[in-house]
Amino acid sequence: MQFIKRFFLTGEKELFKNNLQAVEDFSSAVIPVVSAILGIIVGGLTVISFRLSYGIVLKKVYILFFVLNLLYLAVFCFSKKFFKRCAVFFVYLFFTLYLAFALFVSYANDFKQEYVSVVCVIFIIPILLLDRSYRVNIFTTAALSVALYISYSKKSSHIFSQDIVNLAVYYFAGMMMGFSVRRSRLRGYDTERVLTYERNTDSLTKLANRRKLFEYLQRGNESLLMRPTGMFMIDIDDFKKYNDHYGHRAGDICLGLVGKCFNEFGEKHKMKFFRYGGEEFCGLCWSMDYMELASCAEELLQAIRDLRILFNIDGPNRGIVTISIGYASFPREKNDYNFETMIKITDAALYSAKSHGRDCARGA
Repeated sequence: MQFIKRFFLTGEKELFKNNLQAVEDFSSAVIPVVSAILGIIVGGLTVISFRLSYGIVLKKVYILFFVLNLLYLAVFCFSKKFFKRCAVFFVYLFFTLYLAFALFVSYANDFKQEYVSVVCVIFIIPILLLDRSYRVNIFTTAALSVALYISYSKKSSHIFSQDIVNLAVYYFAGMMMGFSVRRSRLRGYDTERVLTYERNTDSLTKLANRRKLFEYLQRGNESLLMRPTGMFMIDIDDFKKYNDHYGHRAGDICLGLVGKCFNEFGEKHKMKFFRYGGEEFCGLCWSMDYMELASCAEELLQAIRDLRILFNIDGPNRGIVTISIGYASFPREKNDYNFETMIKITDAALYSAKSHGRDCARGA
């Protein structure tokens, strides 16, 4: 039972799902590095095959796979985006190529020698493949089966028995090491993901924090398409009074509800919201013009009203939590992009909304 759990690395599905980007980055990085190393090795073997007067078949095998390796590496370098979208598939293809190479080398030697290259491939496959364990292990087992079948069919019983021992030892060693390496990598990626999330996310509202906001705004300096076309500055009306009257615990709950509303509203309208500090928030959009921002601001005001968060501190009349919004539109084509100026302009619009009685939106 323990071996079966290790064979399939149970519980890893969620780790792969949560760290898909890191897994893809690793897989796409494996191809050029391993391909370059093996290209050097095969290139060296090709030179040696001519120096030591190897048989013509073996020379052809070395030359063929050296050229294929160079082509594979060249295509990867010129099509990185394409490779990255399905990196794991190309890693499988890469190891299939080298398994074929190892078997061809044995064929070129008339199947009179023990496997050496095949043993190496069988060993490193589960270590360098970062994919679901059942797929890695099925692929490695299939490679082992093909190698053993060819050895049984073509080699003498003495060499076949040695191949069984060598392949079995390195197969199980690769499995166990692969299990350990995959688990360590996945847990490392998951820890890094959680730390990154916590570093960039406000714990109360679950929105991105001020640090992440400036990271987004800074991207506008690097790319025209990343420049926001509109900004909201938002303030929860009289939040200090709310905190003083209901207590900080109720204030935290209120912030959480407002943050959840902003998050859902952002997904619906393709906006990104951030907690700017205290009861102040910021929203960014990348596709709205001024009139669309005005309409969106009114809709957001109503969305907060619809939360019906009780705010009854002015006598018997029941009130609810509301917000004030300042918004501004910024043409993307302007060359003098300055996000600090954007914040000042939008903040001035927020001040105008607050001075007009709150629970309203004003544009700049």
